[in-house]
Amino acid sequence: MVMDGSVMNFNSRKKSKQADPKQVFNYACFLLARRNYSRAELLEKFHTRFVPTEEIFTAALEKLKKLGLQSDENFTENFIRSHSAWGRRRLILELNKKGIEENMMKLFLPKEDDELVRCKDVLEKKLRGEKIPSEYSAKQKLAAFLARRGFDLDVIREVLGF
Repeated sequence: MVMDGSVMNFNSRKKSKQADPKQVFNYACFLLARRNYSRAELLEKFHTRFVPTEEIFTAALEKLKKLGLQSDENFTENFIRSHSAWGRRRLILELNKKGIEENMMKLFLPKEDDELVRCKDVLEKKLRGEKIPSEYSAKQKLAAFLARRGFDLDVIREVLGF
């Protein structure tokens, strides 16, 4: 990006002395060109990059939202779709880390009824067409795998036949 005839380098780790509105907006566009970010993640990036100026940060985020470049709704929907092999518990945990509100999550999280089907799909993919082993230790390993993916214990028990 070129501003005032000079090339801006967003890769340096130095904090700017004062946050310029154009600089903040351009940095946000630079980040969003690479991947989708939640509003809270962008704010965190701004705080690590610039001297905190809440008015400028808020204005930049509102401009991004107005232009349709950043939306927590789109972020949440895309995140959940791209992590379809995860259970509800892990999705909720990761979205909380990314600053997404609970009511936003509820709009896009898969229904609890779908959890059983998704767990079976993940298990089938893991087993590559083989049957669920009958040995207890093998079932424990599969249960641990599914638990790390964020599936509920009751769902895991039902799928594995414990």
